[in-house]
Amino acid sequence: MTTPVCSARWSLRPLLVLVGLLVFCAGLRANSDERAWILSDGTTFRAELVRYDEAAGKVFLRLRDDAAAGEYAIDRFGTVDRAWLAEWAELEDDLNALVAELGGKLTHLVTTGAHPTDLFVYEPSSVRKAGAALPPALVLFHPGGKAARYVKSHMEAAEKSGLLLVGCGQFTNTHSEEKTAEMLVRFKEVFPQILSRVRLDPARIFLGGTSGGASRAYHYTAQVAHPWAGVYANCGWLNGREYYSLPYPAGMRVAMVNGSLDAPANHWVDADGAVLKRAGNTVGVFAFEGGHQVPPPLHQHIAFEWLLGREADTRAP
Repeated sequence: MTTPVCSARWSLRPLLVLVGLLVFCAGLRANSDERAWILSDGTTFRAELVRYDEAAGKVFLRLRDDAAAGEYAIDRFGTVDRAWLAEWAELEDDLNALVAELGGKLTHLVTTGAHPTDLFVYEPSSVRKAGAALPPALVLFHPGGKAARYVKSHMEAAEKSGLLLVGCGQFTNTHSEEKTAEMLVRFKEVFPQILSRVRLDPARIFLGGTSGGASRAYHYTAQVAHPWAGVYANCGWLNGREYYSLPYPAGMRVAMVNGSLDAPANHWVDADGAVLKRAGNTVGVFAFEGGHQVPPPLHQHIAFEWLLGREADTRAP
């Protein structure tokens, strides 16, 4: 990954570069798009970053659930927030370059029907070889619906494991039971199209996500009929004891991949794990140094290999 102080984008004031470097090092490969923002006039609020148009100097934020995104000029933000946004854009550039470097293929599909949905499919280079066997697949949900970026953040580990990725757009965290029900209806329409339009092994499909995306993955294994292979749950939980009675299927491998400092997710590991084990599943717990964020590629790879019933080779090349 490009060191930020060497990038042309970081030709800002020395203070901004220093703060940005500290933010970058503390949250390498993190995906904490929902955060507290501080405007230059001292106004503070919590919102999710929807999009940052660096060329136009515009920042688009979602305040809560599906509320309309607010548009802000970049110069309205304080030093730390502008540094964070510069790092966010830097990482996006790095991820785009990584697609070509890895040798795989990233494809954008749009489903048909009453709930058109964006799908971003990453095929590892091994999958694209002539005569390659049908690959195992991981269907991913990002808590803010950023399917493309979320898939890109897992490509490196997927490439090493030969795991095909399918990122589902339009699925986001919500506090509305009605919207939660609508998204379940959407997935029941979308999933058959994943099976018909993406070359994968239907007997080895995992669901996964970060935070609320992990909760969604857990719930869909119980709510959508399929012989699910398992769950990749990053910094997520079953979403409370009211979900312990869902009919979770047996025979899954469930990887709980949490930051060591993520107290909320870690609080539920034992209780959630007991529920899943009682249902007849195998649960593995993996920790990385960090908080409520996407794990580094190394820890993703370790979890992916475990899900596939293998042990990761973590030796340096």
